[in-house]
Amino acid sequence: MDTAFRPSTRAPLRSLLVFAAVFALLYGLALATAERVVARGATETAFQKLLAARGQHVDWLVLGASHALPLDYGDVPQRLRDETGQTMLVAAEIGAGPLYNRAVFEQALEDLSIGRMIYVVDAFAFGSREWNEARLSDRGLLRRTPLRLSTARILASTALRHRLDPRGLIDYLSGFSKLNPADRFPQAGWRGAETFDRRFRPSRHAVSARIDYLYPDGAPQAEDLGRYLGMLDAMIAGAATAGIEVLVIKPPLPEAFGDSLPEEATFDAALRARLARRDVDFLDLSAAIPGAENYFDTDHLNRAGVDTLYRDYLRPRLAGD
Repeated sequence: MDTAFRPSTRAPLRSLLVFAAVFALLYGLALATAERVVARGATETAFQKLLAARGQHVDWLVLGASHALPLDYGDVPQRLRDETGQTMLVAAEIGAGPLYNRAVFEQALEDLSIGRMIYVVDAFAFGSREWNEARLSDRGLLRRTPLRLSTARILASTALRHRLDPRGLIDYLSGFSKLNPADRFPQAGWRGAETFDRRFRPSRHAVSARIDYLYPDGAPQAEDLGRYLGMLDAMIAGAATAGIEVLVIKPPLPEAFGDSLPEEATFDAALRARLARRDVDFLDLSAAIPGAENYFDTDHLNRAGVDTLYRDYLRPRLAGD
């Protein structure tokens, strides 16, 4: 008799399943749209560039942080191709240290046929988690990183290898940042290509502020420097295994800025020792173009600076003149 009045659980369960299915469908549609428009609708980030170039051969793959990006702004890849027949892809990323660049390199091995690699090295990128572990969970970068099985595998292995916070990987796999921008009202930040043709007016305050930004933890500590140099070393070893020759370049900097870098001599000595053990070519151009008129801000080459860099240093080296 009591069973006649027992409420059925089938209807609520069925409603719950229908709701879950509708939610999953709507989420999937929204994510697919965001993936197409946000993650794959441009070629600004390193992972976007690699997806766009998939299947191609490049004679020179360029990795590093923002000091490598003026090569793109100054059309160095096109000039190199026109003058020497060699191809170049600049897959550097703003604020990217060796940990992030190793992930980019592993993706490049999946996507490209690579002849040789240039790594544009900056001391600041070897002194803080801000430019390494934090970049792999940066929501702005994750938002513009195309969702791919190969990339997911690389990010997962990187997270496991270095015991990273899993939230970055979860964000990437779920597409959370593609659907929910970290900053809905973004402030004006580094504008790279937009200001490439300007000339920077030297400013002690600007240099000091920039140094504070690049070195949030102060001068690099020996433990951090050793750990991040080890990551660069591992990437170079991976390149050697793949038969890829590596050239490490220290980029030009204005004299006032270069003189303000903390513990730069210590970094140079440690870097040179690592590269010597691997018999890797090192081209130190940090003092090659000292004049502020060659830069569009405190430390990035403008068009005139890139022209000088390419004409006097890069082209002769890359073309074997």
